[in-house]
Amino acid sequence: MVDYNSDEERFTAIVDFFKRNKKSIVLIFSAVLFVAIVSISYSAYKDNHNAQAAELYDAWFVGTSAENSDPSKKDIAYISLQENFLKTGYAGLARVITGSQYARDGDFESSLKEFYALLDSTSGFLGNDVLNSIARINIARIELSKENYSNVLEALEPLSSAAEHSMVFEIKGDALIGLKKEELALAQYNLALANMQDESQKSLLKIKINQLTQLTK
Repeated sequence: MVDYNSDEERFTAIVDFFKRNKKSIVLIFSAVLFVAIVSISYSAYKDNHNAQAAELYDAWFVGTSAENSDPSKKDIAYISLQENFLKTGYAGLARVITGSQYARDGDFESSLKEFYALLDSTSGFLGNDVLNSIARINIARIELSKENYSNVLEALEPLSSAAEHSMVFEIKGDALIGLKKEELALAQYNLALANMQDESQKSLLKIKINQLTQLTK
């Protein structure tokens, strides 16, 4: 450690340090400033992007709820939301509502199309885990009704076991029964039962388990 005899020597040492490292200091400062500007700009862009998406979502949602709404305006808002704001939660939520409505109407092909599109837009590093899980569960339920059992398991496979709802285990069990894999199905049903809270649902699941147990004996 260097000892300085006076404040003047300390000041001179500091000046010399900055002179020797002038380029490095300027580069570091410029880099920090650049990162700060980019971060602020991106945050402002994201806020504005979400605000525009919210306006479109509101326009679309009002159109779906109003009895005398103009269908063309509703469709324009929906298409614009999906084409220009695909990665926002508003676009994803609109797909969930649309896909669910198709399913209620019995149009399972259109419903699957919406949920597969949602799955694609919410997957990856910058995806949305919640909407992605919703997409997978709805895809699995529709594919199960169509007896596409392998597609059911494929849709649900990426979900983390620790985060799975009891319904996911039960759907997997149903698909495995369709594939004639009764022992694996029984294991999934037992996992579902262990994670289930609703007593009425437990009773129904126990009936499934008892019937399956009789078959596997």
